[in-house]
Amino acid sequence: MHTADVHIGDDNDPAWRLAGFEAVIDAVLATAADALLIAGDFFDSARVRETESDAALSQLARLNVPALLTPGNHDCLGPPSIYSRVRLADAGRHVRFLDDPDGGHAVLDDLGLTVWARALVDHHPGHNPLAGYESKTDGNWQVAMAHGHFVPASQPNDRSSPLLEAEIARLGCDYLALGHWHVFQQIAAAGGVPAYYPGSPSESAGSFPSVNLVTLDPETGVSVERIELPKFYARGRA
Repeated sequence: MHTADVHIGDDNDPAWRLAGFEAVIDAVLATAADALLIAGDFFDSARVRETESDAALSQLARLNVPALLTPGNHDCLGPPSIYSRVRLADAGRHVRFLDDPDGGHAVLDDLGLTVWARALVDHHPGHNPLAGYESKTDGNWQVAMAHGHFVPASQPNDRSSPLLEAEIARLGCDYLALGHWHVFQQIAAAGGVPAYYPGSPSESAGSFPSVNLVTLDPETGVSVERIELPKFYARGRA
């Protein structure tokens, strides 16, 4: 299961964000997904109240499968960072934080899965979320997580944390789990790499809140199913 942009502790309506994340956990359990990937912006800022961070960790603790997180631009590692006072490991040993600014792998041999991410320290145009990616030759499915703005080859590269179409095409991974855009979007990049934004679990943006259920099948390959989540009332909208 792939989600992103959860934004726990959003000043405008923290209960709305927590309800969205609870729906994500419910979806993982209902579908019997083997792992949960959170591609950045789990927290909304470094100002998140302890009651909200504790509630988020309590939801993570409901899982009995691996949960892998990497920071985004709202919860980046640069000071002040929410992760200087909130320990994701407090939710359980199944939670793994991919926090290497140079990029690193989490190898889940039990699942035949290897996940890579380069942790975001500072959100600026010079930060390349995919820099240094390489697949491991371990026989596992290779998945990368990246938090940033997709830039097609036809557009100028003037955004912070850009994800360039040509770089995605060269990755060679089996799935690219994206975060930063709050809408579901398949990225049609050259090279055949399945790259998706899952949308926000608490925002609909004219559609519906969702997560991505990614199936990695040795016979049929990679498939992605968009799973609809419940809508919650917040800020005067459904």
